[in-house]
Amino acid sequence: MTSSAADIYEIAMGRWSRRLARAFLAFVDAPACGTLLDVGCGTGSLTLAAATRYPSANITGIDLMPDYLGEALLHAAPNVKFETGDASALPYGDTSFDTAFSQLVLNDLAEPQQALGEMLRVTRPGGVIAATVWDRAGGLAFLRLFLDAAAILFDGEGEALRARIFTVPYEDEDALLDLWADAGMTEIGTATLSIRMDFLDFNDYWQSLLGSHSLIREFFTSLDAENAHNLQATVRRAYIGSGNDGRRSLVASALAVRGIKQA
Repeated sequence: MTSSAADIYEIAMGRWSRRLARAFLAFVDAPACGTLLDVGCGTGSLTLAAATRYPSANITGIDLMPDYLGEALLHAAPNVKFETGDASALPYGDTSFDTAFSQLVLNDLAEPQQALGEMLRVTRPGGVIAATVWDRAGGLAFLRLFLDAAAILFDGEGEALRARIFTVPYEDEDALLDLWADAGMTEIGTATLSIRMDFLDFNDYWQSLLGSHSLIREFFTSLDAENAHNLQATVRRAYIGSGNDGRRSLVASALAVRGIKQA
């Protein structure tokens, strides 16, 4: 059976985005009732966490990929609806929501400023607008194990791969703060949110890694058998360290920002 994009995402990132969602919602501190919009909701990790935290709120999750939304609908809550749409052209009227937030999306959009502008447009004056993105270069140990090994073993191509994945528009709290400030928001706050990525063994880690980013998967599958074996063996040594194969808990950090739309 061929795995869908949603299946791959759930194995690679779904479990971690659900864990991050709890910390992010505590940071956002949205009103307990009203209307909330999750932009780029994917398989619904943040949307459904918000439904549990805010049972009196009406929550909408929107994403451009029907495959992701199909997975989200399997776990729908009574106060949640999922819709298909583009973060850069939200299909809602002005001031339609009390709160708009986005998790792990901005750094993967072609026009993140446009998406933020749309979140502002559909949020009522005085409403909360927030986002979080992975701290890829400094805060994702599970990516570092692979990308550092690839850069050392394959000097040119491996180094280029690491640079492509670590080079993102908003790579620190200051960059996110500037984005929110340039959009005209007030009461802006930032934070670094940390979770643990708990793996059962190296195989669990490896499956999550290959599903986490298409560039990693493409790079590894492009290698000949010998080079692929050497890279996997090197990453395995880094994962295992001085112990035996088994459970490992790696730190993962995300950058978060929130602000208030001016009245």
